[in-house]
Amino acid sequence: MIQIQGIDHVAINVRDIDKAVEFYTKVIGLKITEREPSKPGVEYFLDCGPSLIGIIQAKDLNQAHPFTNEGLGANHFSFRLHAKDFDSFIAHLEKNNVKIEYAKKRNKSWSLYFYDLDGNKIEATAWPREDKMPEDALKKVIYDTKTKKWNTY
Repeated sequence: MIQIQGIDHVAINVRDIDKAVEFYTKVIGLKITEREPSKPGVEYFLDCGPSLIGIIQAKDLNQAHPFTNEGLGANHFSFRLHAKDFDSFIAHLEKNNVKIEYAKKRNKSWSLYFYDLDGNKIEATAWPREDKMPEDALKKVIYDTKTKKWNTY
């Protein structure tokens, strides 16, 4: 039987390719790949572990279908973070005025949902047990974006 090896790439259309590439490289920390040629003004591919994120200049700015919570179609895509970097990534996004929907730490997985410049919903996921975090770090808490504090739930 054929075996899928993983996700090769996710591609998103953006309103302003230069601003989007700046966001994904300077704020998120990805790098423009050397594996795939870029076409300035048209598309860029960014390294994301063994996968790629394609950033493509939208041709029709009047029609939008971002990754969203409701309706049919894509909901979000997720970056994988090491659990030790999870809290500092939240602070980094806040420093860069990125809209955070919420962050939640569960016993087995941690999730942070935020939005890119075009309103695409993105998640950052950490797996604290796989990352060998200490037991006292495995509390069930949710992040309050107003107070910037973790609260038990």
